[in-house]
Amino acid sequence: MTKIIKGYLFLIGLFSLIMGSWVMLSPNFISWYPAFDDIQRDTSLAIFVRTISGVFVASGYILLRFIFSSSKVQLGTVLIYLCAFTLVGKFCGFVYDTNGFQQHDVIASILGILTLIGLYVIHRHRKNLINYDL
Repeated sequence: MTKIIKGYLFLIGLFSLIMGSWVMLSPNFISWYPAFDDIQRDTSLAIFVRTISGVFVASGYILLRFIFSSSKVQLGTVLIYLCAFTLVGKFCGFVYDTNGFQQHDVIASILGILTLIGLYVIHRHRKNLINYDL
């Protein structure tokens, strides 16, 4: 079961790393990604999106490092908090958005919840592997 969850977390980490790097480093936004349809360059929104894409790169890197690291606790805790507070912000967006729910937002929220659950399961599994007999 943990191999399936690790595989899922690996794919999410790799996708975050690639998409974040692409958005952050490319001169134009991704045209096929629906969330970036109306974003114009040289606006405050474009700057914000590029800033957040840096968070995606960092999150993807930390997630990949967590999967392959020998550390049992620290990185998992950081990722759980990062994912949880990202979801809090996402749900606040649902509350304050008056245009209704968009399909992209619902899918991103579901993937975020699945990622948080996966992180929690793997974190608890690793925590149980720690040998406290020194």
